[in-house]
Amino acid sequence: MANPLSRLLRRDSLRDHVRRAVESGVGVYHTTWRLPDDERSLDLKREVIAWCREMLSRTHRPYGMDYVTLALAVIARDNRIVSSANLGILRPIDFYGEGAAERQVAAALQDWATHEAPPGARLSAVLFSWGDLTRELLPTG
Repeated sequence: MANPLSRLLRRDSLRDHVRRAVESGVGVYHTTWRLPDDERSLDLKREVIAWCREMLSRTHRPYGMDYVTLALAVIARDNRIVSSANLGILRPIDFYGEGAAERQVAAALQDWATHEAPPGARLSAVLFSWGDLTRELLPTG
């Protein structure tokens, strides 16, 4: 049985590995779109979901771990965050057939299109793959 100090050192080491991996971009996928000034949020929803599906096809899924987290933010021209939404932990199936991700993205875009997004704003999306992070942290050879 390991002593408490060695357990603490191992835990901190894992935290350091996770922090370094995320800071270096492991599992992080990002893009932006210009927010339409009119009522075309349905078209933008389709673009966001299509981008998510494309990024999902690139992720790793060790031991079946296919979880992702999606965050969206409206960014003003001066790079100020106007509004944001964290869609939480999702699975690939949530991006198909009117799944949870599709409904949440549509709701956020509709809300921002009607009263929050300033003219010239853009939509920023970040998709984080828990599988990519897990694969990075798995012991090698």
